[in-house]
Amino acid sequence: MSNTTIIIIVAVVVLIVLVAAAGISVSLWSLRKQKKKTEVLMATGSKGEATILQLEDTGTRIKDNPRVNVLLEVRIPDHPPYQVRKIITVPLVRLSRIQVGSVVAVLADPSQPANPDKVGILLR
Repeated sequence: MSNTTIIIIVAVVVLIVLVAAAGISVSLWSLRKQKKKTEVLMATGSKGEATILQLEDTGTRIKDNPRVNVLLEVRIPDHPPYQVRKIITVPLVRLSRIQVGSVVAVLADPSQPANPDKVGILLR
């Protein structure tokens, strides 16, 4: 094997390792960001309930769990009801609880009703 071939092989291996490391870093960053959003909502959100008005499968699965687009009518104490559209991943064992007409527990930030990141569905 020539020196050029060895250099090319090493360069390809290094490139693969760098791409894999970047992918892992992005995944970890995304998980940390989502965890932070959840922590803030748990600390500042108001407990309430929401009725599922619409439900659409996005066709995407994460670890075999469906991602769905839901339209919610959110009701929290001392605030008028409002609607918000949100895409969520639903564990298969909880899918029966997410149906049109179902009422689910939520945490919501009433100061930002149009922000879907400020509404969390509590599936137990």
